[in-house]
Amino acid sequence: MNQAPGEPGKKLMVFKKKETPTPSSETIPGLPWQVLIVDDDEQIHLLTREVLSGFHFEGRPVHLLSAASAQEARQILQNQPDIAVILLDVVMESSHAGLELVRFIREDLHNSLLQILLRTGQAGQFPEETVFEQHDINNFLEKADLTSRRLKTALKAGLRTYRDIRELDQMRRLEQELRQTADIANRAKSNFLNMVSHELRTPLQGTKGPFEEFKSQFHLFSGMKKLANRIESLPDAQQKQLFQADLREVRNEVVEIASQGLQSVEHLLGLIEDILDFARIEAGKLTLILLPCPVDPLVAEVLHIIEPLAAQKGLQIHYAPVTLTVQADSKRFKQILLNLLGNAIKFTSQGFVRLQIEAKEQMAHFTVADSGCGIPADKLELIFHLFEQVDNSVTRQVGGTGLGLPITRELVHKQGGTIRVQSQPGQGSQFTFTLPLVDHHLSDGCTEPLP
Repeated sequence: MNQAPGEPGKKLMVFKKKETPTPSSETIPGLPWQVLIVDDDEQIHLLTREVLSGFHFEGRPVHLLSAASAQEARQILQNQPDIAVILLDVVMESSHAGLELVRFIREDLHNSLLQILLRTGQAGQFPEETVFEQHDINNFLEKADLTSRRLKTALKAGLRTYRDIRELDQMRRLEQELRQTADIANRAKSNFLNMVSHELRTPLQGTKGPFEEFKSQFHLFSGMKKLANRIESLPDAQQKQLFQADLREVRNEVVEIASQGLQSVEHLLGLIEDILDFARIEAGKLTLILLPCPVDPLVAEVLHIIEPLAAQKGLQIHYAPVTLTVQADSKRFKQILLNLLGNAIKFTSQGFVRLQIEAKEQMAHFTVADSGCGIPADKLELIFHLFEQVDNSVTRQVGGTGLGLPITRELVHKQGGTIRVQSQPGQGSQFTFTLPLVDHHLSDGCTEPLP
C-alpha cells in the first residue's frame, strides 16, 4: 500500500481497478447533485474527480465541492445547505476531525438529510461497527479496498436515500403547512359561526317570548279582557253568543299562528345549537363533564320532551325503566337520545318506536329502533358524515341539516362509547350506542319484545 507524501502512517486511497467507462445513455437535464469531498490529501480529490467525471444519477450530474479540512467543510456546509452527500475523511487537522464534523452536521446544523459517507485509511484505528454505533453516518468505506465501482455504487445509494428522505421531508413540511392553513381556516370558520349564531340566537330568543305569550296569555291581554267584558254586558243573549263565538275563533286563530311561529323559532334555535356544537367539535373546544348518571331519570326527561311529537303522529315510544348508572355528561347524554328518538319519530309514519337498554361487558347498550322507511345499505356510513343526508323524497319532506348524527357520533365517542346502525329499506332502522357502566345491576323487565 502506498503512503501519502508527507503524512507518515496515513494510507493513500488507490482504486484497484479503473473500469472502462461505459457509453452513457442520453440524460435528462436537471439541477446537479451537490457532493462535498472533504480530505486533506489533494491526490484523493483528484482521483475522486477523475472517477466521478461524467457521473449522472437519475439524469442529473454531480457538482463536486472540495474542502481540505473539517474547518473548511464547516463553512461550506453552513453556506450551502442543499449538499446531498459528503465523502468524508476522518484524520485531517486532528485524528478525529472527520468524526467531530459528523457531530457538527447532525447536532449543530440539525441536518439529518445529508448522507455522510465516511472514507478512512485508518480502519484499524476506527473499527466500522464502533463508528456506526457512536456516530450518525450512513456508510463506511475503507480507502484500501475502495474501487471506482464501489465508490459509484455507494454514491448512488447515498443520493437515492437523500432523494427519498428529502421528498418525505418536503411532504411532511407541506402537510404541516396545509394543517396550519386548515387550522387557521377552521378557527376563522368557528369564529364566524359563533358570531353569526350569537347574532341569530339573540333576536330569535327575543321573538320566542312574544310567541309564547300569544299562545298561552292572549286571552289575558287587557284588550281581550275589555272586549270580553263588553260582550258579556250585551243585553241580547243571542247577539252575545255570536260575539263570544267570534272572540273564541279569533283567540284560536292567534294561538294557532303563535304555535306555528313558536315551533319555527324553536326549530331555528335547535339548528343554531347544532351549528355551535359543530363549531366546538371542529375547534376541539367541546367540553364534557363525565359523572355517574342514573339512566332512568334522564330518559324520563327526554321522553317528556319527545312523546308529544310522537303523539302527533299516533306513535307510542316503548320503554321499560331500568336501574342503571353510566359515566356520562348528562346534558350530552340527553342530546344523544333526543337526536336518535327524534329521527326515529321523524322517519316513522306508522308502527313503533322503541328504546331498549341492557348491560353487556362493562358497557350500557342503548338501542333506538323504529318501523320507519329505513336506510339503503350504501348510505349507512354516509349518514354520519357532516351535512350529508340520505337523498330520497322522505328526507326532503322532513328536512334537516345533516348535522344531528355526526354530532351524535362525536358525543358518543367523546364519552368513551361507540355507535352503529342496522337498517333495511321499508323495514325500519336500529341505532345502538354504548356508554361505560358504573352500576351493572339491571332491573327486571329492562327489555321489551317487539310490538
